[in-house]
Amino acid sequence: MSKNDDQLNRREMLKRVAIMTGGAVSASVMAGVMSNTSFAQPFEVKNAAFSAQQQSLVGEMAQMIIPDTDTLGAKGAGVPEYIHLMVSDWYYDEERQKFMTGLAGVDAMANQAYGNDFIKCSDTQRHDLMTKMDNEESADKTFFQEFKELTLVGYFTSQIGAEKELRYEAIPGPYEGCIPFERVGRTWAT
Repeated sequence: MSKNDDQLNRREMLKRVAIMTGGAVSASVMAGVMSNTSFAQPFEVKNAAFSAQQQSLVGEMAQMIIPDTDTLGAKGAGVPEYIHLMVSDWYYDEERQKFMTGLAGVDAMANQAYGNDFIKCSDTQRHDLMTKMDNEESADKTFFQEFKELTLVGYFTSQIGAEKELRYEAIPGPYEGCIPFERVGRTWAT
């Protein structure tokens, strides 16, 4: 696969993730995915923004959004590491600060509601907190919307997301315009 083929696949994947998230993908996320940076694991974060505790929080939240099923979830696909890379090395300073403030707000909300950090809350409490964040309304993109965007882009551009969750064929067959979804079984990554 040439560098240009890889970029075309990334472009198509970004377009599909933007459709799944209901809008445009942020410029920083697009720049990171469209760069020639390899997103193969392990990720090499040059300007680490997360503490170990924050990295754990990101991992737990991402895993709740995309849990393990018949395929590995967010943690298995390396989504927490991807989010760390994007926020640390690809976000502009203002975006990074806004994200870090939102991340701190998760524990603040958990402490206010349940007297514990998010990680120490029960699964039910975590679910309730994430539902509350998901239902937040704002004229601008909320922290949780940004977090979900990063989680989806990280997952569906990973090998697990593209090849195991989506249907992937390196050399797809002939075009068939209208076929029943049951015949295909899942969305295509190619």
